[in-house]
Amino acid sequence: MPRFHFNVQDGASSPDEEGTDLPDLEAARMSATALAGELLKDNARAFWQCPEWQLTVTDDRGLALFTVHVLASDAPVLQVEIIPQNPA
Repeated sequence: MPRFHFNVQDGASSPDEEGTDLPDLEAARMSATALAGELLKDNARAFWQCPEWQLTVTDDRGLALFTVHVLASDAPVLQVEIIPQNPA
């Protein structure tokens, strides 16, 4: 059974030294999706301190198989100035 490593980069590098045995690449993709969701849920406040991070899944040789990118950005708020009309 292949071993997959789930490496998180969120302003700091968190390599997965141990890895996880999974049956195939599809199982690794599903695990990466679940892990990304858990990380966001458990670290929601911290996520906004570094709103761009990635989860790269590698094999035992260190070959990157795929990456989940997460990016958040604040949109500027448009303020509309209301100018009173003069009655005619």
